[in-house]
Amino acid sequence: MRKCKRVSLYAAAFLCAGFLSGCQAGSDNLGNQVTVQDDACQMQEERILTFFAPVEGKSSGAVSYREMIDRYNGEHSSKLIFEGIATADGYDRYLEERLDAGAGDDVFIVNEDSVKPLYSKDHFYDLSALPAFEKLNANAKSEAVIGDIAYCIPMNMTAYALYVNLDVLEKYGLTPPKDLEDFNTCCETMKEQGQTPISLSRWHATAVPTIANGLYKLYNASDHPEQIEKLNTGELQIGDYMLEGFGMFREAVQKGWYGDGVNGKAVDALRAGEQDIPDFASGRTAFYFGPLEYIPWVEETNPKLDYQVQGVPVPGGTVLLTSVVSRLCVNPESEYLEDALDFVTYLSDDYYRESVKNGDVLLPVYENVEFELGNERMRPAYETYLSGVQIPAEDMQLKFGCWDTVRELCLSIADGMTDQEAADQYNRIQKEQLEKYKQ
Repeated sequence: MRKCKRVSLYAAAFLCAGFLSGCQAGSDNLGNQVTVQDDACQMQEERILTFFAPVEGKSSGAVSYREMIDRYNGEHSSKLIFEGIATADGYDRYLEERLDAGAGDDVFIVNEDSVKPLYSKDHFYDLSALPAFEKLNANAKSEAVIGDIAYCIPMNMTAYALYVNLDVLEKYGLTPPKDLEDFNTCCETMKEQGQTPISLSRWHATAVPTIANGLYKLYNASDHPEQIEKLNTGELQIGDYMLEGFGMFREAVQKGWYGDGVNGKAVDALRAGEQDIPDFASGRTAFYFGPLEYIPWVEETNPKLDYQVQGVPVPGGTVLLTSVVSRLCVNPESEYLEDALDFVTYLSDDYYRESVKNGDVLLPVYENVEFELGNERMRPAYETYLSGVQIPAEDMQLKFGCWDTVRELCLSIADGMTDQEAADQYNRIQKEQLEKYKQ
């Protein structure tokens, strides 16, 4: 039966048994959570498609996806089943293995650091002909394209920003930083009086300020598309840009702004949200680098917290690191390609409309759609989004990686690597990845 052939190789035995017994939810034989739509189990002869997406807890859209799938299944002859595991439990690896094995999903969500590897293997169907793509605003459209194809329809747009605990700053007679100089002054003042300035985690606390302070000049330049093309040919070296960002991060580590005794192993063990948000919300730190969709998490942790969310400080001002929250993609090898495209059109339209109505849209994705800011705490960040410098957290036009590479190099800096050594290493990585790109 198709429903058993379309599921993950790892989950096939579990899912096929589930089809015979009611198909509720459970774990595959690796212990990962797999969720399946109940009513799809009744459909023995209908066209059954699978939708694979991360299941993430606080910031997950999985609940909304299931609701939309239920609605779609009630209105169409083709049916969708939903499967998902958490990114931290190996989602990226499972997605790539499923697609590589030819047993991939008809529709799937891809995380930003998996886009380039999957693109190199031709795992994306070009969605540029869909009406949803044409409706995207310029920011969303630029992040939906890699090479010469539209690899996804963005479901929502976020940005990595700086959360500021206003209570802590007031305690030390400080105000929210308007640029890197202000930020450094805040950190130095608080550290001198025994306060740890910045929350620490393996992702946001490392990559966000480092990328911002390494690439702000590139994305603020009027000829940045030409500079990106030169980076893609190797004529320009990425390390020359990132040296400034690596220097900023090294200084913060050496001065104890993330806490004393920080090393790469300790940093790499800190999952996003586990300690950095509680530290920030309780006042143990004053600053937290994180995505906008974590605002509810911060407010749940401390409903009385006085804070704001703003751009990341760099020399001369602030910037945002923009990123698509959910990238909706279609497998070009789908047996039911037209149905998959129809579902993407349905989901992108209905999901966005529901999100706008519920105030869940973080940053606007479509042109000419009424948008109201969901939380006034992020007004400073939103104003930067409208008029300031925006840096893609992972620019799909670059033919080499950024986000994960920078994070790994930051871990090495925490272990003693110099900023120049990190820049030189990034140059070598750039060269290696350019040689392998789309071979």
